[in-house]
Amino acid sequence: MTLHFTKAAVTDLQAIRDYTLDTWGEEQETAYLKRLWSRFGQMLESPARFRSRDDLFEGCQIAAEGRHVILFRIEGDILQIVRILHSAMDFKRHIPPP
Repeated sequence: MTLHFTKAAVTDLQAIRDYTLDTWGEEQETAYLKRLWSRFGQMLESPARFRSRDDLFEGCQIAAEGRHVILFRIEGDILQIVRILHSAMDFKRHIPPP
C-alpha cells in the first residue's frame, strides 16, 4: 500500500508545521511532525483498526494524533490522506466535494 496526500492535506500539514514552529519552536515542531509521520505509518500497516466515518464522506476513516484528526480513505492499494484537521474544527465544513 502506498501513501498519497491530497493538495488540501499537504496544505494542512504545512500549516501545522508553520504554526507549531512559530508557536512552540523547532524542537516541538520536529517532535510533533515525527508523531504525525509515525501515525501515517501505523495507518499504512493496519488501516482497518481505525474508526469509520462514512457520515463525512464515503469510505472515510479517522485517526487521531495529538490535537489533530487525520481523515483518510483506502482506494485500491492507495491510502489517501484527505485532510488533517484540528480536533475542534467542524470536519464537514472542511471536506472537499466528491
